[in-house]
Amino acid sequence: LYSMTKPVTAAAAMLLAESGELELDTPVGEYLPGFKNSRVWCGDHSEPADRPILISDLLTMTSGLTYGDDDTVTELATRKLLAEAEERLKGDNPMTTLEFAERAGEIPLLFQPGTSWKYGISADILGAVIEKAAHKTFGEFLDQLDGSGVNVAANVSHNAIRQMVTGFKNVVWSEKERREAQEVIRQTMKEGAVGFSVGLSYYPGGYSDTEELIALCQIVQEYDGLFCVHQRLDDGQVPLRPRYEAAEIARKTGVRLNMLHYRTGSMEEDYRTLFEPFKDIEAAGNKVYYEYYPYMVGAGLVLALVPGWAQQGSYAEIMERLTSKELRGKLLKDMDERHKYFFGPDQTATVILTKDPYSRDLGKTFARISEENHETFSETIIRLLVENELQVGFAGVENQSEELKKKLYDDQYKLFMDDRYTIGSDTIPAGMLCHPRGFGSFARIIAYMRERNVPVEYIVKKLTSMPAEMYHLEGRGVLKAGMKADICLMDYENVKDQATFEDPRQRATGVEALYINGLPALEHGNITGILAGHALRRGEK
Repeated sequence: LYSMTKPVTAAAAMLLAESGELELDTPVGEYLPGFKNSRVWCGDHSEPADRPILISDLLTMTSGLTYGDDDTVTELATRKLLAEAEERLKGDNPMTTLEFAERAGEIPLLFQPGTSWKYGISADILGAVIEKAAHKTFGEFLDQLDGSGVNVAANVSHNAIRQMVTGFKNVVWSEKERREAQEVIRQTMKEGAVGFSVGLSYYPGGYSDTEELIALCQIVQEYDGLFCVHQRLDDGQVPLRPRYEAAEIARKTGVRLNMLHYRTGSMEEDYRTLFEPFKDIEAAGNKVYYEYYPYMVGAGLVLALVPGWAQQGSYAEIMERLTSKELRGKLLKDMDERHKYFFGPDQTATVILTKDPYSRDLGKTFARISEENHETFSETIIRLLVENELQVGFAGVENQSEELKKKLYDDQYKLFMDDRYTIGSDTIPAGMLCHPRGFGSFARIIAYMRERNVPVEYIVKKLTSMPAEMYHLEGRGVLKAGMKADICLMDYENVKDQATFEDPRQRATGVEALYINGLPALEHGNITGILAGHALRRGEK
């Protein structure tokens, strides 16, 4: 299972657990006989495992199963099995999930179950357990996830593909690796992915070069998918500046382009310069769209503030670099340099996610935490990452001057009035706190544009039919006979966001009802519990 399906596998297991069809403390051998007598490799011989692998070990990657990264007996055998499975996929006798799992059970484990962590084939084995527990193939089980609260469509993720092909390594892909990644994209596009998304300021996607992205977008263009770009940091990693790199990829492949979170950020920046890199390709016939969420600051993972060289490899390798006395000087210097790409002068951010949901750091700014602990900004970041085992998230703080805020929101209005622009929420609802955009983006843009006397029809089009057209969601986005009945009933004059950075999980006012495929998901402002959403596939009616 590739990385993009691992969370789906875990969700499937938890749904079965919730329904009582799967107990998480059950030995895997109860479902897969090959794991009934697991053994552990001990350097030059194997010994019986102290206890069986549990289903919970598969969920937490503490099973002792691996991907075959090194040259131990365990990993060499795993690598050989994976190679055989991949080779057989090309023929008329592909290896089934159950066969793969049974044979994996014959390989000695890398460590005693539950005693350590290793990224590996645990999710693949969990998929086989689900197939047995649910009495269905994994594909059939995915079909059952068609009942969600809202409709869901998905891009294929560049970060996930790169992790699948070369892990968290800062390497230029070989031709073989490019072809492997292209086949993954081709398969996902066949299965209904609406586009291809890149987050180039994050890793491992940020380790890519422009040629890699061109190769992948060639496949996306074959299926008329949308190339959705979260730009790189403008730090000279590739020869082209980030905006011009996106334009070059579109020029060379003809892929339709969607620039994400694309807005002004300073007093000096003229909003019209945003379009400059794309003028030539648009004149030549390339389709280019743009998007932003209606706030002035974003959110993300704190690990993103660490330089790329320190993020390579496994969790253990990253933690080793963060705690290394020998590397501390270089790490602090590079982090201080990287800081300017995320925060402007006098800007800070708030901690919104920690491993401990009751952490005393939640809701505090980095500046306050640094002051309390007599640390520099970068020292605080390193300590928080280590203490939280990398599980830390942040949201920006809107502390710009009133003059700058007015200018930036005026720019957002002008961009909204351009027919190529849509609005996104970039929702990341994890943790005790979150960015208010997850609960407020669309009500906020309606209220802002209503106050500026933008016609309601134009606002609604930007949020409905335009994205449906961009992503080829057939039969949706327009209210007329024969179309799917996805309808939001609102008191237009009173629609307003209530979510704030201090209290982000607040519903908007003015939204009376929401109908998904004709059934009420929300009525009289209350969630009904009716799960009528569908998994939407590109071009599917």
